[in-house]
Amino acid sequence: MNLSRIIAFAVLLFIVACGKLPELKNIDLKNWKDDKDGCLEYRIEVISDLLDQKEELKGLSQNEVIDLLGAADKHQLYERSQKFFIYYLEPNENCAKYSEGYVKALYIRFNSLDQAVDFNVQEVK
Repeated sequence: MNLSRIIAFAVLLFIVACGKLPELKNIDLKNWKDDKDGCLEYRIEVISDLLDQKEELKGLSQNEVIDLLGAADKHQLYERSQKFFIYYLEPNENCAKYSEGYVKALYIRFNSLDQAVDFNVQEVK
C-alpha cells in the first residue's frame, strides 16, 4: 500500500516536471527556426514580440529553449558555469546577403542551474 502511494506521487511529480512549453504570440516558430543565422531576416521582424514575452521564457532549461526556438546559431561559455545561446537576428557572414559590419543577435543567458535568466539584443561583429 505504501509503495503504491510512492509510485503515484512519483508519477505526479513527473507530470508536473514535464510542463508544457509556453506558446509565443505573434511568432511563427517554424519561420524562426528556418531563419538560421538570420539570413531570411524573419527573426529581426519578430524580436520585439519575443522580448515582450521573455517573462514566460525565464526559467526554461537549455533543452526547452532548443525545443521552442531551435538550436542556437552559436554557444558561448561564461564564468561560473553560465552559458549563452546566441541567435542571429540579421544576416551574418554565413549569409549571402551579409554586408560587413555589426549585426544584431539575441543573447539568452543560462545560469549554473540551467535556467534561462536573461534575454537581450546585442550588436556583434
